[in-house]
Amino acid sequence: MAQFKFRRSLRFESLESRRLMSTAGPTAEQQYMLQILNEARTNPAAAAQQVTSNLSQNVISTLQYYNVNLQSAEQQISSATPQPPLAWNDSLAASAQGQSQYMANNQIQSHTGAGGSTPQQRIVASGYGNAASTGENAYAWSTSAKEAMQAFLIDWGVPSHGHRSNIQQPGVSAQNAYRDVGIGIVQTGNTNFGPEVVTQDFASLPNEQAQVVGVAYNDDGSHFYSIGSGVGGVQISAVNVQTGQVSSTQTWASGGYELSLAPGTYQVIASQNGQVVSSNRLNVGTVNIENDVVMNNPWVGGSLSAAIAALHPAPATPAPVVAIPMAIQAPVVVAAPTPAPAPTPAPVINWQIPDTSNANALTWQISAPTNPSPATPSSTTDFASVDSALSSWSTWNAQVD
Repeated sequence: MAQFKFRRSLRFESLESRRLMSTAGPTAEQQYMLQILNEARTNPAAAAQQVTSNLSQNVISTLQYYNVNLQSAEQQISSATPQPPLAWNDSLAASAQGQSQYMANNQIQSHTGAGGSTPQQRIVASGYGNAASTGENAYAWSTSAKEAMQAFLIDWGVPSHGHRSNIQQPGVSAQNAYRDVGIGIVQTGNTNFGPEVVTQDFASLPNEQAQVVGVAYNDDGSHFYSIGSGVGGVQISAVNVQTGQVSSTQTWASGGYELSLAPGTYQVIASQNGQVVSSNRLNVGTVNIENDVVMNNPWVGGSLSAAIAALHPAPATPAPVVAIPMAIQAPVVVAAPTPAPAPTPAPVINWQIPDTSNANALTWQISAPTNPSPATPSSTTDFASVDSALSSWSTWNAQVD
C-alpha cells in the first residue's frame, strides 16, 4: 500500500511585490490538475463528485486505512463557498518543480527544501516577488494527477484538512484569496517512492489585475478537460465593448490560456484560423474569471475581423439639429384712420359789374360747393339796384380767388 505522509501547508504574509507574468504555460498533465483545482474553487459540488467517484483500488484501500467517511468528505468539499479561479504562473511552477525534484532526489515528502528553504523563500527566489500570501501542498506517493487531487481534496490522514483549505480557502474573501498557482510534477521511475511527486505552490500579490482564464479542448463526453484533449493555437480576443480596445492571446499547447484585463465589459471571442468558435459576454471586475472553450461544440461561425468590427462602438455623432419652423406672425398693420377730408373751401366767385361809371356797381360773392347747387348770394342785396346795374353790362368775368 502506498504511503500517505502529508504535512500541512504553510501560508506567509508579506508586503508589496512585482509580478512576473507567465509565458510558457503548463503541460497537459499540469493543465488537467489546474482544471480540477479551479473546479474545486468555482464549482465545489461538481469537484466533490469528481474526486469521490470512480475510485481506484489503491485509493479505496487508503481511505479504509485512514478510516475516511467518503460521504462526509464529499459533503464538506461540495459545501465550500465558491472562490475565483487560479491563473497559471511560471514562476510559481518553477518553485514547485524545484521542490518536487528535491523530494524525488531525496525520497522525502517535506515543505523544507534545498538548503533548508521555506516555501515562501523558494517562491520569492523563483521571481514571483514578495507575495501577499503563499501556500504549498506536497504529495510524494501519487500514481496520477487525478489521484493527487483526490489526496489533496479528500485530505486523508490530515485531521486539519490543510491541503483542502489551501485549495478551497474557506472563510477567505474573494479579494484576499490566492490568485496564482504553479504545479511541479516529477516522475521518479522508482517503485519505492512516487512514482509521481507533486507540489502545488499558491500565492497572490497586492492589487493584481484580474485575469480571464480557461482552456480550449475537445470534449470526450465527460464535459471536462482530459489529458490530450487540449487545442493549442486558438486565439482568444477580448473586445472592450465600451472602448473597442482589443486584447488577445493564444492557447498554449495544453489548450490553456490566460488574459489580464482591466475592469469592464468584454466580448471574449475564441477563433481558429480566423473563424469564430465561441463568443461570450463577460463582466470583468477585480478577481479572476473562467471562460472555457469547447472546440467540438457547434461554432458561432463568421470571421473574427467581422465580429470585432461589429463590436467597435460607432463614433459619437452629434444629434442632428432639427429645424423647428417658427411661426412667423404677419406684421399687424393698423391702418391709421383716414382723416376726413378737410372741407374744401367753396370757391369764391367774384362777379363785378365792369361799368365803373355806375356808382351803384355791385360785387357779388357766391360760395360754390364741390357739387355746386345754384348760386346763392352770401348776403342780402337790394335787387332793384342789381337789376339796374345788370342792364348796363356789356361783359363780365368770373374770377376764382
